[in-house]
Amino acid sequence: MKITKNLTRMKVSVQFEQALTEDELQAVFAQNGVKGYRAELDIVERTEEHVQMMELDSLIGFAKEAGMTALAYDVTYFPHADEAEVQRQLSDLARELDIKPQVIRDLCRDQIDEYLRLDAMRPADVPVHSIVETYIGGTALAWYGVNDYPRLKRVILNHLVKGGKEVQDEFIEKATKAQVDLIGFAGVPDQLD
Repeated sequence: MKITKNLTRMKVSVQFEQALTEDELQAVFAQNGVKGYRAELDIVERTEEHVQMMELDSLIGFAKEAGMTALAYDVTYFPHADEAEVQRQLSDLARELDIKPQVIRDLCRDQIDEYLRLDAMRPADVPVHSIVETYIGGTALAWYGVNDYPRLKRVILNHLVKGGKEVQDEFIEKATKAQVDLIGFAGVPDQLD
């Protein structure tokens, strides 16, 4: 047995197709002679490395060749963000970064306002993501469609990595998962993808 002391987090770039509505997915299923069944699918689990991501047409074709005639799907819509949602996200991020939520709020007040402004312009009746999945021979196969939408965590991390003494004291000197994710971009970038 080999035990390594060097752990590396790898960032894999994945291109997603546009998210589809339930009606659009049902039309694709019908056109391909398969049935779709609504399920509550967890986004994080769908994008883990053990899940084989495929284009929607390829996934349906592969499933049909393997004798599958039904697929599970989920379509998610986000309501517009409000102050309660901002507070929830700030609390989650502060816990992840091991800093106080108020530090983030104080340093990123303008970015939070910009996030709320941009999110208010996003059409809430358009899905933010949709997922189709199946299991074949114990292997999870999934398609993940996403429509761009403002992400508060991304906006805040972009601002925090630009620094300043208070940020350095509260953020940069603490090794956290979020920092490891940022460093995975070949050094700290000016902006995240």
